Amino acid sequence: MATQDNDLSAAAASHGPRDGTADVLVTGASGFIGGHLTRRLAELGHRVRVLVRPGSDRSGFGDAADEIETGDLDDPDSLCRAAKGVTHIYNCAGMSADWGPWEDFQRANVHGARQLVEAAHQAGTVARVLHVSTTDVYGYPKQPCDEAAGCKDIGLPYNRSKLLGERAVRNAAAETGVPVTIVRPVSVYGPRSKDFVIEIGNLLLQKQMLYIRGGQVPAGLLYVDNAVDAMIAAATSEETVGKVYNLRDPELTTWRQYVEALAAGMGVKPPWLNLPAPVATAVATLSEKLYGALKISSRPILTRHTVHLFDRDQSYGIRRAQQDFGFKSTVDFEEGMRRTVAWLDSDEGRAHVSR
Repeated sequence: MATQDNDLSAAAASHGPRDGTADVLVTGASGFIGGHLTRRLAELGHRVRVLVRPGSDRSGFGDAADEIETGDLDDPDSLCRAAKGVTHIYNCAGMSADWGPWEDFQRANVHGARQLVEAAHQAGTVARVLHVSTTDVYGYPKQPCDEAAGCKDIGLPYNRSKLLGERAVRNAAAETGVPVTIVRPVSVYGPRSKDFVIEIGNLLLQKQMLYIRGGQVPAGLLYVDNAVDAMIAAATSEETVGKVYNLRDPELTTWRQYVEALAAGMGVKPPWLNLPAPVATAVATLSEKLYGALKISSRPILTRHTVHLFDRDQSYGIRRAQQDFGFKSTVDFEEGMRRTVAWLDSDEGRAHVSR
């Protein structure tokens, strides 16, 4: 851990301005990954500027941000203000959900991603844009793949928007000359995780959590501290310009192992219900059609996105990241769960998962 910290600190020292202004910009800092990234960058000695929407919860990054710019990815003027003078931009913003209007996904994940690269070009100081994508762009293949595999649009809004977002970022980079690196994290968990900690924790409390395929599928877990260190290393390596990287911890932890560890840490019983994948897919498809026909804005009982996530092996290849910038996970599953459960036991955690 000390060696990795030294490497990242050295990168911080060599990439920032000396006049006291912010040297890095984090978009989406009020979110799960963006908040952890902001804290880590500050810890490494960066002066961090964050871009947050008006009224966003700022507890995720606390006092780690030196400068706060209010705006949004669909507001080009705010992007230009936020990008001014920085050398590195980490784009953690976007719409991460399994249900919602296509226009919302497109606005944030496609148009907003492109406009951020254009703002970086106008700034004239940006040495790298690190764009956070997802392995969902592969279209949930039956067998996990590496980065050599092509992306596949299967018609789900998150999958499609992130795929088109990557394309928009690459096109903008080619047109402007801004150096870009793209990372594709798999299933990121840890303190403040909405999808994999708060939501599953509440489902466990309500006895509504279930398994698909018995929970025996590798989950592709990535502890959030490992994720943000990988992002910083990728953004500051000369080997990564123009490339894309899958990111996950090397352990092949299954969904059952994860959910059982979370349930044990919370002191509740693990799920007893299991749905075969075809049944889960049928329920999800019917739910989505019903909600769409009735114009119900809330999330369906089950979505195809969720079924794919729990049904398909998520152990995507990570050798390229290991070779190009020395990616490694310093926090293993046991320690990651210990920290996650400790957060759930804190006042902040109990405010999200009350028990």
